[in-house]
Amino acid sequence: MNSNSFSSIESLPNELLSPILEICITPSLFSVCRSWRILLVNAVMPALYKKIAALHLPQGKNDIPKALILDKIYKLESELTTAEKVKQIFKQVFSLARSLSPLEFHLAIEKKKDLTIANYSSYLLNINRLLLWKKLPGGDAYLRREEIKTLSLEKKGGLLREWIREYENLTVLDLSQAGLTYLPPEIGQLSQLKELDLRYNKLATLPAYIGKLTRLERLRLGKNQLSSLPNEIGQLSGLQKLNLQDNQLSSLPKEIGQLSRLQDLDLQYNQLSSLPEEIGQLSGLRNLYLQHNQLSSLPEEIGQLSGLPDLDLQHNQLSSLPEEIGQLSGLQKLNLQHNQLSSLPEEIGQLSGLQKLNLQHNQLSSLPEEIGQLSGLQKLNLQHNQLSSLPKEIGQLSGLRNLYLEHNQLSSLPEEIGQLSGLPDLYLQHNQLSSLPKGIGLLSRLRNLYLEHNQLSSLPEEIGQLSGLYHLYLEHNQLSSLPKEIGQLSGLDHLNLQHNQLSSLPEEIGLLSGLRNLYLEHNQLTSLPEKIGQLSGLYHLYLEHNQLSSLPKEIGQLSKLGTLNLQYNQLSSLPKEIGQLSRLRYLGLQHNQLSSLPKEIGQLSYLQHLYLQHNQLSNLPKEIGQLSRLQHLELQHNQLTNLPEEITQLSQLEKLVLTENALANLSVGIKQLPALKELNLEENLL
Repeated sequence: MNSNSFSSIESLPNELLSPILEICITPSLFSVCRSWRILLVNAVMPALYKKIAALHLPQGKNDIPKALILDKIYKLESELTTAEKVKQIFKQVFSLARSLSPLEFHLAIEKKKDLTIANYSSYLLNINRLLLWKKLPGGDAYLRREEIKTLSLEKKGGLLREWIREYENLTVLDLSQAGLTYLPPEIGQLSQLKELDLRYNKLATLPAYIGKLTRLERLRLGKNQLSSLPNEIGQLSGLQKLNLQDNQLSSLPKEIGQLSRLQDLDLQYNQLSSLPEEIGQLSGLRNLYLQHNQLSSLPEEIGQLSGLPDLDLQHNQLSSLPEEIGQLSGLQKLNLQHNQLSSLPEEIGQLSGLQKLNLQHNQLSSLPEEIGQLSGLQKLNLQHNQLSSLPKEIGQLSGLRNLYLEHNQLSSLPEEIGQLSGLPDLYLQHNQLSSLPKGIGLLSRLRNLYLEHNQLSSLPEEIGQLSGLYHLYLEHNQLSSLPKEIGQLSGLDHLNLQHNQLSSLPEEIGLLSGLRNLYLEHNQLTSLPEKIGQLSGLYHLYLEHNQLSSLPKEIGQLSKLGTLNLQYNQLSSLPKEIGQLSRLRYLGLQHNQLSSLPKEIGQLSYLQHLYLQHNQLSNLPKEIGQLSRLQHLELQHNQLTNLPEEITQLSQLEKLVLTENALANLSVGIKQLPALKELNLEENLL
């Protein structure tokens, strides 16, 4: 609202005019009177804004959170002035009032005389009365009656108290998504309610008369703007489920402890910084959801919730846990991820029934040896901490099925790790491991082993005992060789060794009969063993960025190979057996020293992508024209002086790159290739 929103000072309602006149009556401040519009915007309207906020949040003492919540209720942009916000609030209120009482507001909407806290209070009450009424059985139809439609908003709202008596035996009421910004007092008359759903509204406060609904068993208040709860919440003695997620709660009243029958308490996504000690009185609690709050500590009384099977505390600010956490004898799931825990109490070991413990994204530098007492533990997530070692007692967790240790500072593992014989997955990537214990070979059920981004310079020969291993990730280490026992991993499907220092591979690599994916890029390989040809199931072979000067003829035995990437090596020729790779779809040979291609290249009938840029090719074999499925052919940066006429037979070719060669002429048929979309000929002699 700018200073011209009112045409004259006389147009102001008395509520706004009075404070201005109090100043103007003083002769020395007569200049202010002439600038009454500025005073209106800078002082009077902000005061009205605060009064509006106080109607929604009478308990609050700090105006800043009140204002923030009020802005959320009416979806006001933060950059608006308070005067502009007041105008927007009344505009929305008038619009809603018109939709509920169109005859009354047909002619005059948003009169300046109506901008008073008294009017706002009346509108707030009666609008919400009608919104509630419309959700009652038969309510909407009743409000559409002709004799009711002609009544004013205030008179309609006043009828609710009498009309609602017909529904005093109602047991279930769904007021979700009703648009409520205030809960009318008539709700207290529905004393037989067992279920009340108020989710997805704009309630900023819960009135004291909510305590009259003593028969309530389920109360859903999620997705509102509640910043506090009334003490009377404790009067709901029959309450079993209380949903308060996605609100603005910063604290809970101690009366919460009086809800002796409460089983489910959902407080996730609020702003709780602490819990009252009375939380320990909720002995029947079965689910407590506290994730995404601002809790920095837990009361000792949390240990009294001995029947609690599930406790979710993720995304808080906990720096420690009370010793009493060990008293939660019924706990099966404990989620503490994304906190600030630097240590765990020894009493954590008393949680003998615990099955899942999530501690990822904390600041743990060590674990207590009592961790080994968690005999029922199946899943332990410790990723993204600061662990430099593990206690040997970790081996006592015989039921463990998932162990996540990635992104720590582990430099070694205890031998006892081998006692986790039921472990199918072990995540150790992004640590500082320089070696593995021999006990690693005892993990007889291990299927997936993640060791990438460590400092491993060698592998123990016991690695070969992992007969069930399916995936082995070793990229980004310092391996200079592999033990011959690697060949015993007959079930291995995926072996990633990229970014190491391997200069050779053991012959036994050929024994990996089940291998389908082999990643060897960014090593120092100068040759491949002949036994590589025994990998009959291999589908992807990545060898780029090595020092290969030749390939063994046995490469042709890889009959299922679909991808062969050899870029950035020192290959000067290819064996003719390359033509036996009948399933090959991708062949990357760029950045080598090839001066020619074998004519057998034409036998690659499935080939779709052929990359030969940055070599020393002076010609191509005419058999290149037999590549009937070829789509991409890149030949830039070679020494080609001509192309074989047969290249015009590549009917599926979409992209042909010939830049920076020595071509003096080009067959007309090339430009007429039916599928060709891109042809690059720059920097030739054409």
